[in-house]
Amino acid sequence: MTVLPVADASLTVVTGRPLATGATASSGQVLTEVNGRPLFGVQSAFSFYRDMGVGDRGPDVEALQAALVARSYQLNADGKFGSETATAVKRWYQDSGYEAPSRSAAAEKTSPEASEKSADPSAKAPAAEGYVPVAEILAMPSASAQVVQGVQVGQRLAAEGVPDFILGSADLVVTITVPVTDLGDVVAGDAAVISIGGTEVEGTVGDIRPSGSAEDPEGTGASADAEQVAPEVTFAVVPNAALPGSAGRARVTVVKQIVAEDALIVPVLAVSDRGPDKTVLTKQQADGTLFEVPVTVLRTLQGEVAVEPLEEGALETGDLVRVG
Repeated sequence: MTVLPVADASLTVVTGRPLATGATASSGQVLTEVNGRPLFGVQSAFSFYRDMGVGDRGPDVEALQAALVARSYQLNADGKFGSETATAVKRWYQDSGYEAPSRSAAAEKTSPEASEKSADPSAKAPAAEGYVPVAEILAMPSASAQVVQGVQVGQRLAAEGVPDFILGSADLVVTITVPVTDLGDVVAGDAAVISIGGTEVEGTVGDIRPSGSAEDPEGTGASADAEQVAPEVTFAVVPNAALPGSAGRARVTVVKQIVAEDALIVPVLAVSDRGPDKTVLTKQQADGTLFEVPVTVLRTLQGEVAVEPLEEGALETGDLVRVG
């Protein structure tokens, strides 16, 4: 998410309320403070695109009203910014610790008649009306989100093409469907890296199941056999941390640790540490006695360890080792 530049300011900077990674942000609350002013997060399916004040109407006003209603402010979420909404906005700002912005009621209502009245020194000054500047409101993908990338006090914002902070959801997973022939040796539990929205998040491959398209429909003929499609499988990659909120595509890289085919594999609990640079296995000899064999650990994966004895022939496939 990129913050809009503050109008008439030489730079846009976080001046308070840092947003910590891992924190939870809710619609209607202050996400952070920019140039001494609040930046509110409001759930919306689209970005806010204008200042909103009395007389405005539209889906952006309705999204603002829905957030205010969710925070127990009394108004009707009808998409029309009236005096009721203006009062709620004023209280919203005050309850958050800030003075509500206001603008002249005549700012959006100019006409020849109004111009003549403004020239009359005896005419009353137009009343100030509350409004929400577009620079002080930011669309959130959901009512509640986890901060994937936060901001700190003193951090400059609003650089074009660079996200200032990232909100996501711990409930999001990436689902993948591939032909079984493309699955290779990927198995449940494999480590993976999810790349989405310019962010990389580590994850784990979940259960791999046949997809619906893998089932052959009954009554297929010879022509179907000629165009037979390889069955598909579907699996989820569960992230270890919240993913950025996104309806787009993600790239998943499954991390496979490769060792030599003739490597000796033992349970990780069979390996003992005997000090700096000394790792051993306890091998049971033919007479039942136990003997420590120094080894080098090659790889560790899913509770198993690939090892190589320091002395050639000291450990062979089929040897019994003590576990634990």
